[in-house]
Amino acid sequence: MGITRVTKKLVPQLEDIDAAIIMINAYDPQLATVGLFLTAVEDKSHFVVLNKCDMVKRNVVATLKEQIHGEIITASLIDGRGLSEIEYRLKQWRKGSKVLIGGVFNSGKTTLVNCLTGLKEKTDDIPGTTLEFKEYEYKDKTLIDSIGQIIDISKPLMFSVDLTNCRSIEDKVRTVMWSDYTGIKDSMNSAIPDIVKASELIIERVALGGKVVLCGAGASALVAMEMAGQGQETGLPVMVFTNDYGSLQPITFSKGIGEDEAALAEYINRAVNPEDIVIGVSASGGTGFVYQVLALAQSKGAKTIAITENRDTPMGKVADIIIKSEAKPEGASSSRVQAAHLAIGHALMITIADERGVDAETSINYMLPKIIRNKKMGIK
Repeated sequence: MGITRVTKKLVPQLEDIDAAIIMINAYDPQLATVGLFLTAVEDKSHFVVLNKCDMVKRNVVATLKEQIHGEIITASLIDGRGLSEIEYRLKQWRKGSKVLIGGVFNSGKTTLVNCLTGLKEKTDDIPGTTLEFKEYEYKDKTLIDSIGQIIDISKPLMFSVDLTNCRSIEDKVRTVMWSDYTGIKDSMNSAIPDIVKASELIIERVALGGKVVLCGAGASALVAMEMAGQGQETGLPVMVFTNDYGSLQPITFSKGIGEDEAALAEYINRAVNPEDIVIGVSASGGTGFVYQVLALAQSKGAKTIAITENRDTPMGKVADIIIKSEAKPEGASSSRVQAAHLAIGHALMITIADERGVDAETSINYMLPKIIRNKKMGIK
């Protein structure tokens, strides 16, 4: 399988693994997904490294340690904290052991390899920097760096929701709808406080003459367009930009065409004024033109909001407010995340409309057609 946009998100062949280190990003722990990694290695000798503890307060670290079972080493690999404990723990495993380093992307897996081996393998805050399993010699052991996502490819058609145990079409429909529901429910605690902040910021900026500029790609483009539609229906000054090419939308949805085109971000940014609010929608937080739009908007003095599943990403770093969903774990196709982001968008737009005093009659007036005089057909 070649390295492409979505590649090698496979379950590691754990039969050949003797032990494992599971990395967790303290700033964006994603414990539901981490649970899959821990389950995958539960019959192997393993321990957890809670990395990036320098990015959060002590009480957050303490809470996470209460939620994670098993042996935990707190660390901040960027400044060497916890490294000596990791090295000591590795010595306890037998000579010749093959050690998997697993965990969600941006948790520090490759950084740990570099710290232990002295190598300078590429690291980045873009999800998917490491796209294949790679082995490294470390003293008398072998370290295996891994990708940041587990998908069980042994289950037929498990591209998003596991339908393995469904016996009928009705069972499958119910399972998918229940999965979307739980994605929304699980996102409420993480998202609501920042939806409140975002609502207040948008109301404040619009009152000063600003507008809302939305952007997204693929599934996130649909969320952005839905939000813009609701904003238009309720009189919110709103614009929306995506990478969708009209009739080519299914292709841009699935393949991400144009996501890495900087000119798209520059084009969108022309519509942004200092008093505006720019909302970027990106499940990964690593969609190139989307996070670049937010960065360019900030440079103009505009405020930025990110709707995302992943906080510790390029988009998260250029957002004044991060509205985070908690809809993972999920497979290659993000139905749960999209459902959660649609719910977040609805909550944001409808709340803002109500706070601005928009009632049903007012909204209907925004929706009524306004016909202007036009040339007759055939007259050029």
